[in-house]
Amino acid sequence: MTTPHHAQPRPAAGVALRFDHTAAFRHPAPAELVRRAPGEGSVGFDERSGLWLITGDAVVGQACCDPVTFGEVPVPVALPEDAHGWRGALARSPIRAPTVPLDVRARAVLRIVWPASTMQAGLVWDRRVRVHAGQAAAALAGLPGGAASWPAGGGAPVERLACAVVGSAFGVCGATIDKVGALREQLADACTTPVTEAVLPLAVLREIVGRIVRDRAAAPMGVLHPDRPDTIVDDLLACRGMGADRVPLDDIAALCSALFAAAWDATAELLPRVVDALGVTIANDPAAVAGLATDAGQRADLIAAAMPPAPLAAAWLRVTTQPVLLHEVRIPADVPCLLLVHAAPKADRQPPQLAALRWLAPANPDGAGMTLARLAGDRLLAAATQRLTGRLTP
Repeated sequence: MTTPHHAQPRPAAGVALRFDHTAAFRHPAPAELVRRAPGEGSVGFDERSGLWLITGDAVVGQACCDPVTFGEVPVPVALPEDAHGWRGALARSPIRAPTVPLDVRARAVLRIVWPASTMQAGLVWDRRVRVHAGQAAAALAGLPGGAASWPAGGGAPVERLACAVVGSAFGVCGATIDKVGALREQLADACTTPVTEAVLPLAVLREIVGRIVRDRAAAPMGVLHPDRPDTIVDDLLACRGMGADRVPLDDIAALCSALFAAAWDATAELLPRVVDALGVTIANDPAAVAGLATDAGQRADLIAAAMPPAPLAAAWLRVTTQPVLLHEVRIPADVPCLLLVHAAPKADRQPPQLAALRWLAPANPDGAGMTLARLAGDRLLAAATQRLTGRLTP
């Protein structure tokens, strides 16, 4: 068999939401920013990117503890009326790129609603993910020419699978990704800086998800939703009243948006790599396909080999709302800041705020997004290889 033309892994086309904003700044690359940042922590202005850089666990943790001074990045646009199926102009302008609530209540809610491992994710989402993976595998198998003719990254079937998996887990229609993309294009001219351009997708997502959250929160108590069992939006709303204090709806929307972005970016990145790795296996070792169809351990090994390179840095954008003295450096008001830390924490000390933010970084191999992405990759591999071999997993 000849080597498929998709032997080199390529991510699927689609909208990158990127809660981790390192991908938004090409010059200089995040890795270069980290290398240029001296010592354990530093604060300084970077002329090439036009950003104030705040680096190091202790310094970034201090900034994260001050969400009033290091606030949400405003985007000077409002969503248009009836844009791409989105009805209702939003009352407030500008929209904002959300920070993630990092207080104890918010972190507790995150731990409750999101599975801690792929195995736990399978217990919650297996049935729905398996159905969507089977549909994607059938679409790939139906292409003329067999596996050798699969488009790079699996093409449209794999992108549809990513949308369906994330949508079913969250109870938010996967077409939300298309809405974000369409609104991003409509509003792009209003983004006058790289910072506003970087935060626009997640800001739009947060507004859309916020509307969904508010609508569901207003539904009568006790109304069952059989079409949305164990979805993240509904679980978050169920958990918001636990304990003495209620988590505000805006915080619920921000949490859901951040999780949605991490899950979408991770799934849209990993699944095409898994399909390409399977194509290489088919070309080089056809006999291994039968093992992949029946052995979860072999599938896990292939997924691990297909994982994107571990990120060197994780970063989040903020804007100062007032002058601030941080790490003996005075940062002016109304300037964008990139909070930058190494993606891998030190073994013995990690501020809890950074633990939550690292966990939400889309490329974090141990983060929230990859938990769902690995499950989808496993089910896609199982379905595709069973079709290729004609064998059923016991």
